[in-house]
Amino acid sequence: MGVFLVILGGIFWAISGVLAEYLFKNHYSAEYVSFYRLFFTGIILIILGAKNFKLKLLKQKQEISSLLIFSIFGLLITQYGYFKAIYYTDAGTATMIQYNAPLIIMLFMCFKNKIFPKKIELIALFLILFALFLLITNGDITTLKLDIRGVIWAFFGAIGVAFYSLSARVIISKYGLFLIMGLASLFASFLLFTLLQGNIPKHDFSLNSFLAMSGIIFIGTIGAFCLYLKGVELIGAFKASMIACIEPVAAAFMSFLFLDTIYSAIDLFAFSLIILSVFLNAKK
Repeated sequence: MGVFLVILGGIFWAISGVLAEYLFKNHYSAEYVSFYRLFFTGIILIILGAKNFKLKLLKQKQEISSLLIFSIFGLLITQYGYFKAIYYTDAGTATMIQYNAPLIIMLFMCFKNKIFPKKIELIALFLILFALFLLITNGDITTLKLDIRGVIWAFFGAIGVAFYSLSARVIISKYGLFLIMGLASLFASFLLFTLLQGNIPKHDFSLNSFLAMSGIIFIGTIGAFCLYLKGVELIGAFKASMIACIEPVAAAFMSFLFLDTIYSAIDLFAFSLIILSVFLNAKK
């Protein structure tokens, strides 16, 4: 059951990227999708985690600082970077590049502990770099296949993933994951609103866009979040992280199936190298 829940959670996460790509192809902005995803996700998670709410959370400056830093450098950069990457590329490619987060964590820990990466970690890093080279140039150094802005935003997203994987652990263990993620998401939405000076793009209502946005919030965020956490509880974080590699694969497949995104043989080879690098890095 745990394996099934993690697989389903990974597929649900992939759905959010594909639905975002659908909205972008229908002229919606990454700012619109990011703001409303953060805002409504924050409200829902706060409601789910309300039983763990304690007023003293708001009275301790260190915890408030930790929450705000987590909101900015974890959630906001991760989600906004991810959607901007999809906007400039596609759901499959953006998800694959963002999956470099474990390598970023590895490099950070090596730097922090002043140790040199092990051989298997260096191999994983080489595979990532080679895969990115193939994705960006399609194997021809004289050309750029991808919009470089999408690659840069995907890297920002990966850095955000690495940051929130390493930060806020103390307040999460104290107040519960749902409450902290909810508060952080809500604050991140307010910060994005402020940075955009309140200029969140407006769009005419359509049933398809409403369903897509609802799917991003309830299926691709809340549903994926709950399924994955329950799966981790049943089978452990290590197995769950390996099985979750289905997410970028599912995103690429659904983008191809439903949005007519075309991937070349070189793209698929690069994707396989990224997945292999994740397995190698986790194996150590």
